[in-house]
Order: sequence, then structure tokens, then C-alpha cells
Amino acid sequence: MRDATIAFAGMLQASELVRQLANSGHCSQQAAQCSLSSIFERSPATTEATYGGLSGVRLGLRVLVEIFSASVQQDAMQSLNYALGLAKLGNKLQRDPARIEALGAEIELIEPAWQQRDSDLDHGVLTQLADAYQQFISSMDFRISVNGKPNYLKNPEKIALIRALLLAGIRSSFLWNQVGGRQWRLVFQRGKMLREARQIISPEA
Repeated sequence: MRDATIAFAGMLQASELVRQLANSGHCSQQAAQCSLSSIFERSPATTEATYGGLSGVRLGLRVLVEIFSASVQQDAMQSLNYALGLAKLGNKLQRDPARIEALGAEIELIEPAWQQRDSDLDHGVLTQLADAYQQFISSMDFRISVNGKPNYLKNPEKIALIRALLLAGIRSSFLWNQVGGRQWRLVFQRGKMLREARQIISPEA
């Protein structure tokens, strides 16, 4: 349950960052960097290592707590909808081994540029990740529709970061499946996931 909670928080974190970008043009750079780094963590020792530790998925855990608590806000619901879309895309992608292999090869080609980037959110690397998302994910028969302000959704730099973050969300959806995450858990085990998330955020509580 802990691993499934962390993986779902990873999906929510990418989704929340996309929501922030589309509506305000800004997002948490630290959280974005952790989410994007997860794309290149192909064999992490633990679930949390995918994000560089629990601090790397803290935003997603906070969103999870808000969603599964009684007073969920509209913004959090939008992030949840994106996350559910990522889960659906991840499931479809897992049934297409050739596409997975091609996407993996493309990510391997991008990895050296990520490791040598000049800044946490280097636009050149983000453009490469965005192109990979367009080529291998946007071409599938289901697509995530991002809503927000037109001036941000028409900005090439914002769009590149949004697509790169959606690719990070796909990475988390793969992890979610690997650790036994299933959509029925979000209905029937939401109380357990909520308790896990709260315990991870505040272990002394």
C-alpha cells in the first residue's frame, strides 16, 4: 500500500504541475525537477528512489491527501482527472511492447543531455522530452486534454514543459502498475491510501 501510494502521488504530482502551468504559467521548479528526473530512473532500488526520496514526491502526497479528504477543491479534482488519464495511457502503453521499446530507446538518447543540462529545467532537454511524448504518447488513440489559459497553452516553452511532465506522469503510471496499483484501490482503499500519505508526510503523527 505504501508503494502504491507513493506511485500514485507521483502521478498526481506531475498532473498538479501541469495544472499549475496551464492556469498560471508557473509551477514548483523543485517538484518539476524531481518528477522529470524520474523519467530516467529505470531501475530504482525503492519506489521512493524513483523521485530521489520522499521529499521528491511531497507535492503529490499533499494533493493526494487533499483529494481523499472530505473538502476536496476543484483544482485538486482537475489534477485527479489528469492522473486518471495518465493511468489509462499507461495501461494502453503496456499492451504495446514495440512502442515501449522505442520510447525507452528515445529516453536513453535524451539522458546524456539531461545529465549535462545547464539548469534544472533546461529548455533544450524539455523540448526533446516533449517531442518524445508527442511521437510515442500523443499518437495513441487516447489523449489527455489539458485545460488552461490560452496564452500559456500557446507558449512553446510552457507546452514543452507540460508535455515533458506528462511523460513523467506516464513513468509514474508504469510504477503504479508495477507495485500493484489498480484503479479500484482509489475507490475501495482510499482510506488506507490517505492514512499512508499522512504517515509519510508526518511520520511522527
